[in-house]
Parts: sequence; C-alpha cells; structure tokens
Amino acid sequence: MPENKRIDLLDYLVVLIKWKKFLIALLLPTLIISYLMIYFLVEEQFDSSTLLVPAEESGMGGLAGLLGNLGTNLPFNIGATSSSPEMDMYNTIIYSRTNLEKVIEKFDLVNVYGLSPAIKDYREKTLLILANSINATETEYNAYEVKVRAKSPQLSANIANYIIQLLNEKLIELRTQKSKNNRIFLGKRVIEIRQNLRNSEDSLLAFQKKSGIIEPEEQFKSIVSAYTTLETELIAKQIERSILEKLKGANTPQVENMQVEVEEFEKRLKEMKKHGTPEGMIPALDSLPENAIGYYRLFREVEINSKILEFVLPLYEQAKIEEKKDIPTLQVIDYAVPPVKKSYPPRSIFTLLITFSVFLIAFIFILMKENKNLQSSEKMKYIKENMFRWRKRS
Repeated sequence: MPENKRIDLLDYLVVLIKWKKFLIALLLPTLIISYLMIYFLVEEQFDSSTLLVPAEESGMGGLAGLLGNLGTNLPFNIGATSSSPEMDMYNTIIYSRTNLEKVIEKFDLVNVYGLSPAIKDYREKTLLILANSINATETEYNAYEVKVRAKSPQLSANIANYIIQLLNEKLIELRTQKSKNNRIFLGKRVIEIRQNLRNSEDSLLAFQKKSGIIEPEEQFKSIVSAYTTLETELIAKQIERSILEKLKGANTPQVENMQVEVEEFEKRLKEMKKHGTPEGMIPALDSLPENAIGYYRLFREVEINSKILEFVLPLYEQAKIEEKKDIPTLQVIDYAVPPVKKSYPPRSIFTLLITFSVFLIAFIFILMKENKNLQSSEKMKYIKENMFRWRKRS
C-alpha cells in the first residue's frame, strides 16, 4: 500500500519542539530588535481633537447649497463624507488649499516635516502630508470633530485650534459677503419699488382729479341715488303735466309752461347722464363703469407696490444688520489640548507582526528542510537553482 503522506497537527508540533532552540534564538532577538527599531526610527505621532457645533443663528442661509455645487474634486482625502450640506461646507473650507497654506505658514510645517525648497514639489508634498494629518468628520450626535496628528502633543493641539479659528473666520467672511450682496441687491430693489409706488400713487391721484372719483363704493352709491332722484322728479313732472293737460286742455298757458319745464328737465338730465355736471360734482352716468375699472386698476397697482415694499424693507434692514455681524458661527464644545499618550505607532502590535512574520518564514523553511521527499524533488531542485538567478542559461 502506498505510504500515507498526510501531515497532522502533531507533526507540526514535533517540528516546533525539535527546532525550539533555533526558533527561540531567532525570535527573541527579532522581538527586541524590531521593538528598538520602531522605537528609535519611527517618529511618534500625537492626536488632538476639538469638538464643535454650529451656532443656532449662523446666518448662512443658502450658502451651504452654493458651496455644495463646487463639488468634492479636491486633491486630498477629506475623510468620511458627512450627511449634511453644512458639514460638507466645513470640510470644503478646512481642506481648501488656501486654508492649508495658512496652517503651513503659521507653524512652519515645511521644516517640521523635514522638507525643503530643494526638494521637487516640496509644497505639494507638504500640503498632502498636512491634509492626511487632518480628520474632520461629523459625529453620530450631529456635532463636528476635527482631529489633527502631529509630531508633538503641543503642535497637534495648536494646529487643531488654529484650524477651527480659520474655519470660523472664513464662515464669518462668507456670511458677511453674502449679507453685503443681499444688502446691495435689496437696496436697489427698495429704490425701484419706492419709485414704482410713487408713480402708481401719482397716476391714481391724477385719475381722481380727472374723474372726480375719490371713494368709489360710497361715491357710486351717491351718484346712482342722485340720478334716481332726478329720474323720479322727471317722472313726477311728466305725470303732473298729463294731469293738467286733461283738466285744463293742451293749449292752456299753464300746460304749456309745464311742457317747457319738462322738456328742459329732460334735456338737462340727458346731458348729465352723458357729460355729468359742469362743476364735476356728479360725473356722467355713462362713464361710471369705465371710471370704476380705471380707478380699481390704479388702486391695485398702489396696493401691490405697497405690499412688496412692506415685504422687502425688513429684509433690507436685516441684511444691513447681518453685514455688520462678526459673531462666530461655530460653538466650540471642546478645544484641543495636548494629548498625554501617543497615538502612533502602536509599537507592540508592529513588533508582534514583524516577529510573527519572521517566525512564519522560518517555519516554512524548517518544514521544507524536514521533508526529505520535498528536498529531493525536482521542484525543489529547480527552486534552489533558480531562486537567485536572473539570466537564463545559454
């Protein structure tokens, strides 16, 4: 029967016990050396964070939506994507080149990062290192956290607090500029509306002088009542003439005088209906519908312009107030303080990873050495002959 070549866990344990002195002699120095190398060669990094929330009256209005249109095509990784446009705007400002340049100049980060003008693209590299050292995210409680990593605890805290200062200054600047633009726009609109209101008022006044209509509803009632009275008087006179004509005859002087009076009354009433009274106290009845429509059209223009001015004027005054405000738009809950412990590198984890990697490599070679069949195989011979060979044999 063919030999069973399966290897179980006991075989691995046997190999480990057999080579335990070698593994201890290899792994113990590896553990010590790797830890010392990480300790002396890898610089410590410290994280400082500041926590803030937007002020209740930030006055930003639609600015967040406006900046949202700028997109997120920034040259740096700006961390996690926030869920609100306002937080997106904060990220846009913090990771903007202008903001990062101010931080670099303030703390001389070119020298802090070990760069110099002699290095090609040293400015871009500095910006990239700084951007990757900043982590600005929205917390689960709708607050905003800015965390900065630096080589010293104090530098980390100083950069974090300075970033918040720059963020607040930029937000105030943007809010002030927006309010200024609003104030200019609304100011022009107020002037235009006031002029339109003045023109409509003048037109209404000229129409009132021309038509004699001051208060249409009451005036029209009075005018209709006056014409009704005149019509009633005319009918009464016509009846009186008819009665006299029957009683005294058509050709009597009294009837003739009454006839002249009725005809004159009819003539004057007809002229009044058509042209109104000469003094303008009672306008022509035929012109009442046209005058009523003309009056209400002009009156409507006055009312519309008045309502628009009533709506725009408070906005204009508010914009003037907002333009003068320099109140911070962010409320800082926690300022950054120098951390007590480092955040990078995790020496123990890195040391264990390096040691385990060395152990794994060493164990693979031990297994290969212990396996006699593998040592004599053609594949192993090929590996030994060609592992460090770069040119093919001629």
